Amino acid sequence: MNIKSLFQRIRNKFNPQPELTDEVILKFLHVLEQARADDLSCTDMYARLDEFVDSELKGVDADKIAPLIHEHLDMCSECCEEYEALLSVVENTKEQ
Repeated sequence: MNIKSLFQRIRNKFNPQPELTDEVILKFLHVLEQARADDLSCTDMYARLDEFVDSELKGVDADKIAPLIHEHLDMCSECCEEYEALLSVVENTKEQ
């Protein structure tokens, strides 16, 4: 079974639609090729977020010591919002 027919079977089962085009399949495969095994999941991200924020507030270039966190924040709006909220809370707490 090739990938195209697998996608078609899955799609037909949950949402009958016209057949996937080769262009759509190629775009999806391109996205999969860009994914790395060492990318962080959101769960991993949340576990390390406080350390990342703390490093930034100490003036350490957190992007250099934790590039995967920075990359994840660039790609994931939910984690980025969580990061910005945590950063804001910590900054406002230190000012008081």
